[in-house]
Amino acid sequence: MIYRALARVVAALHLLFVLFVVLGGLLTMRWPALVWIHVPAVVWAVATLAFDLGCPLTLLEKFFLRKDGSEPYREGFLQHHVFRPLVSSEPSHRVYVLLGVGVLVLVIVVYAIAFTSRTGALR
Repeated sequence: MIYRALARVVAALHLLFVLFVVLGGLLTMRWPALVWIHVPAVVWAVATLAFDLGCPLTLLEKFFLRKDGSEPYREGFLQHHVFRPLVSSEPSHRVYVLLGVGVLVLVIVVYAIAFTSRTGALR
């Protein structure tokens, strides 16, 4: 029972990490020092999506599921927890590369807006 709870905690942390990667640029507008955490998180996430590196949080969640006696899901975190409830078919590697590029573009746009508003370049 404790291992299932630990698996859920890891999954929740993983989801928070994904949200931080996608929306963290907005937080850096309020707290600029977060850039030093957000940029490496984005680089890691984009590399993981583009090169199918796998994530240690997924491995940890699956470890706790095995310790609980449950059969862990075979796919990755995004496929299992995000895409499976939304779509019926398995997204291709191309979809993950496009997601990574989309996140990267979003972050660059948010940083560009934050930078230009701070420097007054657009005023």
